[in-house]
Amino acid sequence: MGQTALPLDGLRVLDFSHAAAGPFATMFLADMGAEVVKVEKPGRGDGARYMGEPMLGPIESDYYLALNRNKKSVLIDLSTEDGRELATGLARASDIVVQNFRPGVLDRHRLGYEDLRKVRQGLVYCSISAFGSSGPWRDRPANDIIMQSVSGLMGITGEVDGGPVRIGAPISDYATGLFALAGILAALHRRDQLPEGQHVEIAMLDASMAMMANYIPSVATLGKTIPRLGRGHAQIVPYQAFMCADGQYVMVGAFTNGFWRRLCDAVGRPEWKDDPRFTSNADRLAHRDVLMSTLAEIFRERTRAEWLDVLEEADVPNSPVLELHDAVASEQAVHNRIVQRVEGAELDLIKLPVESDRWHPAPPTVPPVMGEHTDEVLEKLLGLDRERIDALEEAGVVARASAEAAAREAAR
Repeated sequence: MGQTALPLDGLRVLDFSHAAAGPFATMFLADMGAEVVKVEKPGRGDGARYMGEPMLGPIESDYYLALNRNKKSVLIDLSTEDGRELATGLARASDIVVQNFRPGVLDRHRLGYEDLRKVRQGLVYCSISAFGSSGPWRDRPANDIIMQSVSGLMGITGEVDGGPVRIGAPISDYATGLFALAGILAALHRRDQLPEGQHVEIAMLDASMAMMANYIPSVATLGKTIPRLGRGHAQIVPYQAFMCADGQYVMVGAFTNGFWRRLCDAVGRPEWKDDPRFTSNADRLAHRDVLMSTLAEIFRERTRAEWLDVLEEADVPNSPVLELHDAVASEQAVHNRIVQRVEGAELDLIKLPVESDRWHPAPPTVPPVMGEHTDEVLEKLLGLDRERIDALEEAGVVARASAEAAAREAAR
């Protein structure tokens, strides 16, 4: 099947978001064909430009580059009257607005939902916040590590008898971004029935706790506590990594009774299949300590490579525990083209993890230098001429890419 138009072709996103959660969502909107206009603050830009290590320039960090491909950067000072008028004009020309300022910030600049819905009928306005637009924690500052802490994610993560541990990836940011993406797409789907548009809100706290949906019934309904189990799982046994004779780890995911019975044969304990201590997952949970200690001894008898062969032959879910650099280079990751090289740049980015037989995501472009598209956007969308843009720049309302950044862009 040949390539058809990208699903979001013809839609424009006015992106006031910064850091991670919002940019993660708008990046995927851009991959699906939307034109994303990223509004940044003159003189500073998106704070993510300074997170991580500089890569393509002094303010183009690996963190920023990872989340901002296929976008256009415009520098506008939203604290000025002229800046607010420019932003309002851009909203008038857009279908979607995404912002992740603290609740009330854009309202004070007259760029909130109630303000912009008056200038653009059908506007889908997405607000991302830490704790929501109301409630006792509404105005607290937060980021991914704070959210992992307060949501309980860190509380259930860590070694047995050890302290809480942050999940290595910014899972709260990315979960929030994915829920924002889902909410935006759902709102777009209903625009024919709701021509006035709608306001979509996502709180990082809500999104983070949604990542623990499987634990909520026993915690909220039964009052249980979820322990930290290191490489194990609080609800399924055996479902964890075991150290092998060579010091490497193999992951075993025997999450059904069928897989459990195959594992019994694979590890040379067929009698366990009829052992009342281990018949069901509930039984295995009740006898976790003795079962896990025995399995740990068994797995230390062979190397990881040997166990991978044995478990594969037995059709038991298994895998090596890979470091990230090994995972990126694995044969399946390479086959799936999960990591993609940006044409014309020494830059590799993760792909949009969506496959369709009708369309392919937009090829990744180098994320914009700060202010790279100020002239283009203001001319194209607002009809401003260069003289007017020059005057606005002189007044500090807008800014263009610096000479150094412009030179880097020209060299691409």
